[in-house]
Amino acid sequence: MPRTKEQNEEIRARRKEEIMKGALAVYVEKGFAAAEIGDVAEHAGVARGLVYYYYKDKRSLFRDLFTHMFHLSNKHTLVHFSQEGTAVELCKKFAVVMYHNLFERSLHVRFFFRMRHDLHELFTAEEVKTLLWRDNNLQVMVETLQKGMEAGEIRQMSAELLAEQFWGAMMHAMGFLHRKREALLQAGHDLEEAKHLLLADIEAATDSCVAMISVHLLP
Repeated sequence: MPRTKEQNEEIRARRKEEIMKGALAVYVEKGFAAAEIGDVAEHAGVARGLVYYYYKDKRSLFRDLFTHMFHLSNKHTLVHFSQEGTAVELCKKFAVVMYHNLFERSLHVRFFFRMRHDLHELFTAEEVKTLLWRDNNLQVMVETLQKGMEAGEIRQMSAELLAEQFWGAMMHAMGFLHRKREALLQAGHDLEEAKHLLLADIEAATDSCVAMISVHLLP
């Protein structure tokens, strides 16, 4: 019996998801220049020809990967800040999730560390402006901080500036924790051990970000 249109669409979506996972693993390991379609097919567990069925070349594949990852990031941020909770609670939980992703979704975190080196290789300057993944994330945060200011729990200042400062502090700490994590892995620790050894730093980084925005934790 022939497959229905819905079944074909489901198969197509599943195959593209497998290819995206393979492309992510290859990109994090090798970057765009050294990556090969064959590497992606191997990591995805599909035939090389299947990758070419969906993508005409390496460039189109990795352009799609970047767009996919930006969409996931924006979706995660929007869903997170749509939850119930005060502005301080939501920002604190956001930082905690980001830091723990270094261990639980390390490929995603490592993608965003690496992607800045290839962004302009894959997209024109005009196209980069339309992606706006970071700006979209910050705008959601700005709206949350503005509500917190109205509630009297967030420092009274430019919400746009405060969001930039919070994001910057969080990303700097992410870089620090990433380097520490890599050093621990190189020393022979597994991910769980590395996470345990860095829990105090994660807590300190979280508290530092919260102190930056909250009226109650300022000196």
